[in-house]
This record gives sequence, C-alpha cells and structure tokens, in this order.
Amino acid sequence: MSEARKFQNRAPRYTLQPTDNRYLRFAHKNEQGHTHTTQFIDISATGLAFIIDKDLAPQIFEMIKVEIPLDDGQSVAWWGKVVRVEEYAIQRWYMRGSSKAHENQVLIGVRFQDLPAGHTMAIRHAIDKKFDELYTRQSKERMKHVSVFLASQAWRIIVYAISILFMVWFFYHFTQPDDNYDAQKGAPWGERFPQLNIFGNGSDRGE
Repeated sequence: MSEARKFQNRAPRYTLQPTDNRYLRFAHKNEQGHTHTTQFIDISATGLAFIIDKDLAPQIFEMIKVEIPLDDGQSVAWWGKVVRVEEYAIQRWYMRGSSKAHENQVLIGVRFQDLPAGHTMAIRHAIDKKFDELYTRQSKERMKHVSVFLASQAWRIIVYAISILFMVWFFYHFTQPDDNYDAQKGAPWGERFPQLNIFGNGSDRGE
C-alpha cells in the first residue's frame, strides 16, 4: 500500500512564499459562526496544509470549513477533511536535513471534499499565477547574480579573452604555408619556418 501511494499522481502543490498572503480562516463543523485564523503552508487544487496550536487543532478525519485567500482580495470557502495531523517541524537553514519541532504547534493536512468546479478553477488559476510569478522572480535573481559576477570578474574575463585571441592568432600564423611549401612535395626540413631554425641549414652544420 505504501509503495502504491508513493507513485500516486498529485496535483501541483504551491508552497507559499514570505511575500504571499499566508493567512486563512477555518471553522470546526460543530462551531457555527466561530472561526480560527492561522497560517497555511502549501496548497493545491485538491487540498492544503496549515499550522495551528495543538489545543485548537481539528481531529483526524474531522470535517472543517476553510476560507482560502486568492489574488485581488478574492477568496473561496469550502469543506475539507483532515487527513493528517503531525508535529510541525521548522527546517534549520544552517543544518541541512535538520529540523526542530515547533513548540505547541501541529501541521494539519486537509483534502477538499467535492470541491465545486468553479472553486477548483479559481484555485488552479491562482496557483498557476503564483508559479509564474515565482519563476519570473527566480529568473531575475539569477540574472542579477550573473551580472554581479561578471562585473566583479571583468578584468579576468578581459585577460582570458585577450589570451584566447592571441593563441588563435599564434596558431593561425604559424600554420600558414610559406613560399617554399609545395602541396605535392611538402616543405624541405627546416625551411617551412626558417625563423625558428636556430641551427641554420644543413651546410652550416657541416653536412
């Protein structure tokens, strides 16, 4: 069963960023007119996850009503079933793979129940827009890092470019045939580049 669930397709899940509106309201089914405000962590077209104090947390399999903020001040409200309740762990940025449970808070996983098509489309549209914004922001950050790197390494890049151009010129110049070169016979030994022949011709060596 665990292996089957491992490969089950899931709707694209958007993790909320610090610049997003991370607050939602929910109400227990038996608490008509009374809502709780908390922060949610991620959302997809099929469900979401939020954190809440233990004493206010809904029970596993409990039906709750959630009001989800969307863009432009819009929101959708619908019922969902609590499918996960676990301790909320904060990831440590300075210790990769390490996490610490936050005191008196739990993470609640909710799956929407019979979500209307209009609500589904609104949530998917909002998620797609957030993914586009995130991709654009990350692209701009990468371009900024590249620009800063190029600016800080400009003199090295110039030196490398000059070195490469010199090497290209050097090999091109010394691989060109001279007047003594015959494509049918080749060039006599030591006469193709006489300027590099430090021993002179054969007669100078007593040959």
